[in-house]
Amino acid sequence: LGIKLDYRNETGSEKKISRGESVFSVSSADTYLEEEPTAAEWIRDITPSGRDVLRYVSNLFPFTHWLGRYNAQWFVGDLVAGITVGAVVVPQGMAYAQLAALPVQFGLYSSFMGVLIYWLFATSKDITIG
Repeated sequence: LGIKLDYRNETGSEKKISRGESVFSVSSADTYLEEEPTAAEWIRDITPSGRDVLRYVSNLFPFTHWLGRYNAQWFVGDLVAGITVGAVVVPQGMAYAQLAALPVQFGLYSSFMGVLIYWLFATSKDITIG
């Protein structure tokens, strides 16, 4: 076929390769030794930096991203929406509490606490619990 098997000399030997045997062997391979990892290295690898912690806290509370850019025009719309939703959700929560044979205070808590918690940890304006 005209294939030259001896054009490279990886092993540095004078012996020519003629039968298709491997040019690499245990004696010609480089050895690689890796040191055992320690617990201190592992802790150092998984411990976040101060910048990572700050980014995490910032992402945990999404309102911190837009609160500095909040303006009066948005406040008027949010006020009207809050009054409208409150006029529906507060009586609804009180009625559900009575249906469940609970004091109406539980219905009041359920009407605004869910929305407040969702405002802190999420970004949706469409959440109400009822």
